[in-house]
Amino acid sequence: MARTPSAPAQKLNFLFADHLVLEESPTRDFYKELLRGWAHKNNNSLAVVQGFTSLILMTDDLDENTVESVQQMRNSALHNTSLSERVLAAGGCSRITPQSLNLLDFLPLMESKFIDICKNCGANITMSLSAKAQPVTADSSRFKEALLELVRNAAEAAGKGGKVEVLLLAPGELSPASEGRVDLVVRNSGTVIPEERLPQVFKPFMTTKGHDHFGLGLTIAAVLAGQMKMRLGLASGDGITTAWISAPSAI
Repeated sequence: MARTPSAPAQKLNFLFADHLVLEESPTRDFYKELLRGWAHKNNNSLAVVQGFTSLILMTDDLDENTVESVQQMRNSALHNTSLSERVLAAGGCSRITPQSLNLLDFLPLMESKFIDICKNCGANITMSLSAKAQPVTADSSRFKEALLELVRNAAEAAGKGGKVEVLLLAPGELSPASEGRVDLVVRNSGTVIPEERLPQVFKPFMTTKGHDHFGLGLTIAAVLAGQMKMRLGLASGDGITTAWISAPSAI
């Protein structure tokens, strides 16, 4: 894939997830606590199911149909525990601790995780970091979560033999240098997102990947980005889908 063009030549029409920037308010705080409380109670119940199904599966004289049924119950409980955690992130319940983060140090530490994600999907990944990029203001743990969601989404879309790129751009390549932003791009080859479906991509539980996927990856990435005062946009065309994170510079 060719390198992202400079700002004047940039023709991609990005759809930004600005509507998922969740404003703080007493009402918002109430719903965050409600979600956290629900997840805690729900996970307690699911832990009981997991515990008892594990004990049942340790019994020696179970017939094959019973073992299969109990295993399905246990897998469903595990599946729903994971869903609870992801709903919390999508609901803006993650606690954010902003700090100065040097992406030239941070991203190389993430490379092995990126490679593992892409390897599982049969895709190849490359990473290019501009030495001119400035540090950003971000929560390192939450920024890591958002990036993993974007790379996973890109790898799954690229598929076997496809390509994924992570690019940390120099000032002015996308956002005007005067805005004091740092631009990070995650893009992949493969089938593009139809124009009529692009407005739906950030909606929760929207997926075309089957029942094993929650359809929350891009929602979580967008909400986390908004909590860190970043913008997340998506564009798709000419065989390439591009996610663009525009982050505030720490300088």
